[in-house]
Amino acid sequence: MISRRNIRIKVFQTIFESNIQDDVYQPDKLHKKLDKQFEQTQTMLAVCVELVCQISDYVLVYAQQKSSKHLPSFEDLNIDTRLAKNALVQKIKNNPSFNEIVKSNHLNLFFDTEYIRHLFLMLIEQEEYRNYITLTENKPADDLSIVRFIYNTLIFENEDTCQLIAEKFLNWYSDFEMIYPWMELILAKPDKFVFHKLISAEKLEFAHQLLSSYYEKKDYVFSLIEPNLMNWDAERVAIIDLILLHLGICEMLYFESIPLKVSINEYIDIAKSYSTPQSGQFVNGLLDNVRKQLTEQQKIFKTEFIKKSK
Repeated sequence: MISRRNIRIKVFQTIFESNIQDDVYQPDKLHKKLDKQFEQTQTMLAVCVELVCQISDYVLVYAQQKSSKHLPSFEDLNIDTRLAKNALVQKIKNNPSFNEIVKSNHLNLFFDTEYIRHLFLMLIEQEEYRNYITLTENKPADDLSIVRFIYNTLIFENEDTCQLIAEKFLNWYSDFEMIYPWMELILAKPDKFVFHKLISAEKLEFAHQLLSSYYEKKDYVFSLIEPNLMNWDAERVAIIDLILLHLGICEMLYFESIPLKVSINEYIDIAKSYSTPQSGQFVNGLLDNVRKQLTEQQKIFKTEFIKKSK
């Protein structure tokens, strides 16, 4: 379910971090770092789901606290706790892969109780929650609606929650675009969604091959880049741009099943998102020049071209 675009971003991030932290190329260490990136994405997704569960469960704590007051009112003694019985939440809590990742990473301790309380108190002030607890009968659509409201309002649209997650996971904001839509996939199959299979074996192989090609072909690829820098000083070109150029050219040369346009457009988009305002245009121009040169030299072989010639 992790897209090739997200894979390219994670490979680029792994290389960028390594360039800052490591003096020499250590293949085993780098590949482990890349695997760790994918594991962290899985864990971040589980963190969000666990927070939804904890907010839902907190209604029981809240009801107990209210009823235990010295002189509880009628309202204190009759707190509606149906959120804790939400059918979707219960199915998620019975999901084996979810329980496994929560247990192995101690995600039940990720947020302290005070913060859970803070979010729950925010929730009960919302009109959506008040409507939910006044329903005479909860239908599946109602359970879905309130869970969706919780993760939208209290997690993804809540700056404090996002900041807390980002403090533990540096790639939270770059992974956000993946994690958000996955919540809908979880709600579609709450008890069967597999949290530890977010990347297929084929895509994982692509990720590691791309990482290896960057380092193993680095000198040759730079020999293709350097003549096209023209008035650009290679040492002053943004390191992010150089990494993206290297990866783009590696895809042109060594990944025959990926169309040229796809590779070029992907790295242009990534440059726009992660580098300077001019980077998209710079990466576009240079990759296109290299593409033309390699095509004229008949050094690019793509399966789509091979099939057409048969």
